Amino acid sequence: MSEDPRLELVALFAPVLASIVEGVGRTPITSPAAAEGLAATLDGRWPLSSPTIAALQEALRRGVEAGWLCDRGEPHARFSRIAKPSPATLDCSIDLVSLAAAATEHGHPRGEITLAMPAGAADADARFDGHPPGWVVMPEGSRHVPTVTGGRMLLLYALPGGAIAWG
Repeated sequence: MSEDPRLELVALFAPVLASIVEGVGRTPITSPAAAEGLAATLDGRWPLSSPTIAALQEALRRGVEAGWLCDRGEPHARFSRIAKPSPATLDCSIDLVSLAAAATEHGHPRGEITLAMPAGAADADARFDGHPPGWVVMPEGSRHVPTVTGGRMLLLYALPGGAIAWG
């Protein structure tokens, strides 16, 4: 294991992130239809059951359990930054939230691409903004109050250019 376990997460996520950036490059997420299309593409290529996503989920859960991931915030909304935008992350920031209710409202100047995963076996029925576990894509210019119902979810999200608008 490297000194910084976040680097290992970035490496695990790299092929998935490349698909995200490729999809955004092909069809910018400027509309709800484009966002839904990218989410469907990602669900088809990188389902929760795929070996890559399963390994990523396990690494994220271990990091949360060990306390170095999702180490800030309130009990219902814990979060951490995995990586800032850089060439290694194809100019996307990568963050993780462990959420069991509503979080802070924010906007997506360049969109948001989220992999929503049950935090544990008891959370299989959890929903993120009404969506079942899987990929959720928010188009450019959208806003929301991220909300998880029916349990707790781990939300791994990429922001193109790290762009986010709080409040």
